[in-house]
Amino acid sequence: MTVICMFLASIAFAQNEPERLPDDPLYQAKRKMETAKLKATFDPLEKADLYTKYAKERLKEVKTMISKGKPEFVNDLLKDYEKYISGAMGQINKAQAQGYDVSEALEAVERSTKKHIEVLSDLVGKVPEEARSAIRHAIEVSKTGRNTALGILRKIQRGELPTSKPEGIGMPKGIGIPESIGKPEGIGKPEGVDKPEGVGRPKGVPVGGRG
Repeated sequence: MTVICMFLASIAFAQNEPERLPDDPLYQAKRKMETAKLKATFDPLEKADLYTKYAKERLKEVKTMISKGKPEFVNDLLKDYEKYISGAMGQINKAQAQGYDVSEALEAVERSTKKHIEVLSDLVGKVPEEARSAIRHAIEVSKTGRNTALGILRKIQRGELPTSKPEGIGMPKGIGIPESIGKPEGIGKPEGVDKPEGVGRPKGVPVGGRG
């Protein structure tokens, strides 16, 4: 209980703290909190939402560090940005495979990456040449994420993919209590052991004979 209270308190503290940037000594604490939250989230759609949120945060940090004249942070931030965009799509694919309605998550990725492409394109001319290739690569990753999201959305709209969560999701089909559980076939009293004559006798087979 004490550990849980400390964890919740640390989250509340982090939420009330001013924005931490990559040049801040406490920035790594912020990133560790993000990682902890991702690890503690098991629902694929919720996890996709977190990845999308953190991708947006990395892009915001890129803009801020460029405005502060510190482009040396750009490459690492954009690598993380790309990882989160890919992570969001990975979780959406996982949710889709489990039968979840992924339409809203796909729309969120589509909207976000569209905006990200605009922001990144604007930043290309504001950084030294050595940072431009990282930005261009991030633009391509954003385009890939957006095009993938749009492609799946169109298939859903055409009815090629299901849009609803199947009955019983959360307990995949076949998982849980198997048919005849509690007395698997063949388990119990072996045939012929104290078995009264005629028990289990197929209909139509005379007692004491095979016909």
